[in-house]
Parts: sequence; structure tokens; C-alpha cells
Amino acid sequence: MKERKSFCKSPDGSIIYTTDGSFIYAEKDGVVMRLDMFAGHYYKLRPYNGVPLLEVDGLRMQLVKDFKTPLDYSSEVVKGLQIPQKPQNERDCVALDTCMGLGYTAIALAKRGGVKSVVTCELSEAVITLAKWNPFSDMVFAKDSKIVLMDGSIAERIKSFESGMFSYIIHDPPRFSHAPELYSSQFYAELYRVCKKGARIFHYVGSVGKTKGRRIDREVEKRLSAAGFNSIRYVPRLQGMFANKR
Repeated sequence: MKERKSFCKSPDGSIIYTTDGSFIYAEKDGVVMRLDMFAGHYYKLRPYNGVPLLEVDGLRMQLVKDFKTPLDYSSEVVKGLQIPQKPQNERDCVALDTCMGLGYTAIALAKRGGVKSVVTCELSEAVITLAKWNPFSDMVFAKDSKIVLMDGSIAERIKSFESGMFSYIIHDPPRFSHAPELYSSQFYAELYRVCKKGARIFHYVGSVGKTKGRRIDREVEKRLSAAGFNSIRYVPRLQGMFANKR
């Protein structure tokens, strides 16, 4: 058994976290739990330069290439959305994070002064459970948080959102093979509908290249344009596209 070392504590100090380099453990009231679980897929929190990242079936769910931690990636994505430090008016301040994961992008959005509230969705109950145990996700579940978490599929949830509701959207879906509906023309039409005029979005697509003979980035760009978005620009470092609503 690998030796466990101190990792961090929960914000209120009630939970002590340790790691053996591969797993993260939480100790509360004398009970030690390893932060991984199987629920159809294998979910696990893994340490990365002092910050937990999420793995599903052994695949990292956060981009860390060229970044010190997953938090740095989220901060740079939010910076690219060019959100003002102060809100312009009440309706200019609502943001959407379509796929929460551990909530790092939702938290980065909520920290911007120009954002009044953040709506985020998460389909997997296993991911929500691990996020609740992750001390770096604490802001998502805080009583005074600007973040509103909705469970269930964003593909269905988005149909209930008001038109022109959001000024900023981060769409960081699972890979195409796992959630093709989140890359569909129908979903992009919904994204466009819920954006207010002049809204700015970021869509993670992964590294540019062929996936079984397909160029997902080119398909995404074409469908975003067909939905009405313009100024579409791929940023290699972030492995995603920024776009605006006309």
C-alpha cells in the first residue's frame, strides 16, 4: 500500500484529505473514504499539482496540457469570454455552464464581478457526489453561492430556459462519441435561442484532428455558423472555439 501524504482540508476544517499520488482520500469523524466510485462507469478524483481532477473510465475530464492545474484552464477560458468586471445591467449578468463536472468553470464564471448568477447542469449523479466531496468545488454548493446547479441532461433542460436568457455560455461537453446530441444542429439552435443579442460563448471541441475520419472542429464550426453564431475562432491552447451571437 502506498504511503498517503497530506493533501488539504475542507474549508471548514471538518474533512482532512490525503493522497497516495493516484487516489484522494477523505477522512471525516474517523472514517476514511477513497474518492472513487462505480456507477455504470468508473469515476475517480485524482490529484494533479495539488488540485483534484475528474477521471471517468481512466480518461481525464479536464484539459491540463500547457496548464499547471485544471483551475488555470478554467480561468483562461472565462478570461477569453471578455466579461466586464462590473455588471452593465441585471440581464447582462447571467451565465450558463452546460456540463458542470467538478464545477471549476462555473466557479470561475461566478468569481467575475460582471456575472450576477451562473446556471450549471450535470447529468451524472456520481459526478455530483464526487464534486460534493471535492473541497475545490465547495463554492458550487455554498448557501450564498451565485451558482444554481440543475441535475439532468442539458439537452432537455435547455428547452425550458427563456429566450435571450444568457450573456455568456461555456459548453464543455463529453467527447462526441459519448454525447452526440450535444454537438447536434438542434442543440446549437437552442444555444443560439437562449443567448441574448451580442452574447459570447466558448465551445470545447478537443485537439484539432480527425476522429475516425471526421474533423469534429470543422463540423462544429459549420453547425454553429448555421445556427447563427459568427466571429467563430478556434484557440489551440484552449482546444475550443469562441463565437458571438449576431
